[in-house]
Amino acid sequence: MGYLKVIRSLFLKILSIPRLFLGLAPRISMKSVSSEQARKFLKTHLHTEPQDLEFIGEGAWSSCFGYQIDCQEFAIRFGRYADDFYKDRWMAKNALKDLPVPKIFDIGKALGGYFVISERVHGVPLEQVSPEVWKKVVPELVHMLEALREFPVSETSGWGIWKSNGCAEYSSWHEHLLSVNEDQKNQRTHGWRVKLKKFSQQGLEAFEWGLGKLKKFAGSNVPHSLLHCDLINRNVLVDKTQVTGMFDWGCSCFGDHLYDLAWFEFWEPWHSNLDIPLLHQSLEKSWQQIGYFPTNKMERLKACYVHIGLDHIAYTAHTENWQTLKLISERMYDLGNISVQ
Repeated sequence: MGYLKVIRSLFLKILSIPRLFLGLAPRISMKSVSSEQARKFLKTHLHTEPQDLEFIGEGAWSSCFGYQIDCQEFAIRFGRYADDFYKDRWMAKNALKDLPVPKIFDIGKALGGYFVISERVHGVPLEQVSPEVWKKVVPELVHMLEALREFPVSETSGWGIWKSNGCAEYSSWHEHLLSVNEDQKNQRTHGWRVKLKKFSQQGLEAFEWGLGKLKKFAGSNVPHSLLHCDLINRNVLVDKTQVTGMFDWGCSCFGDHLYDLAWFEFWEPWHSNLDIPLLHQSLEKSWQQIGYFPTNKMERLKACYVHIGLDHIAYTAHTENWQTLKLISERMYDLGNISVQ
């Protein structure tokens, strides 16, 4: 226990993780897309030379560029998974006013993968804002989380990760949460279990402990809401104190709205500039004002915490990032109210 705490303390001081994980849908690199490749593709696709082309950034699965046509700003992303982009388009068409999802103009094949062209918005990634800006933007985040909770899902179906047709695979929240134990050939992280067993006995024990806890906490009597499931990985932009854009709905789910709050709380040690308790308190206050009191809240949050931990143990085993796996395991233990032995 003491050894792990020392590792955790030192590692969290020196480690900056701007893009931890996608979680439910781990990302495959498209870093091979250069600015010149993007320019040539756009010129061919648009039949005109893109103006002011610039590299915006990249995640573990995509590259993003900004450009202008006739003084109008656009963004283009290149990635390997088309359905992620089609989910972005579904959200852009159906988003409410408190969910600033950029408009999608075009989706298609490009450079051995896929592309999506959207309107460009500007801002700083949410997780990089100063503590002062965070305090000012929390009320807007509360509105955003409430918009997700109240999003009309009556014409959708299922629980868990949904496809671009608005349908999700599982028949209950409980079934979706427990599917974290699967290691199927069609999963992007296929092979994680073999690696975990081979290289990390400690990680395997943590996973088995967490799975046991999840079976205890996971319930099906929860609200059926829209979740983003990845709100602090450069997927929310803030300009001054305004949220200007929400991106990357690839791992969005239908399920318990507490999951997005749990996501902020799970990754809190990695983002000391963000006052996560303030967000929780502000969200609670908003619920009280409308007379909404989530039932079995702590048990539901624990299910979310443990699921996030298990999902990322699997992912870090897949990527063989054993140091981070130790930290995630300890965080899962902490939030599950048990000490690492």
